[in-house]
Amino acid sequence: MKNKIIYIFLGVVVVFIFIIVFILMKQSPLDSKLQTDMSNLKTKLKQCPDEWIDNQMPSIGPEKIERQYFILNGERREIDEFDMEWIQKNCGLRKQRVF
Repeated sequence: MKNKIIYIFLGVVVVFIFIIVFILMKQSPLDSKLQTDMSNLKTKLKQCPDEWIDNQMPSIGPEKIERQYFILNGERREIDEFDMEWIQKNCGLRKQRVF
């Protein structure tokens, strides 16, 4: 009888340890976004984009995308990817409004 209690106790402890490890290893989306934002702070692009677009097209419903963005090598890039202070000092880029 005493051995059964010990085995049950050890089984419960092992399951508890697995649950704790699983919880600690699993990241929430908020943690992941925070890590991405932190890494973006360190790696902002210091490169002159080809164009700075300010999209003034009317839209229906709530806006889900940024209205301003850059074009770099023919591809849309979001403003928060760039070091804006560096761009303003070094690129002489003007916003192009599109309707």
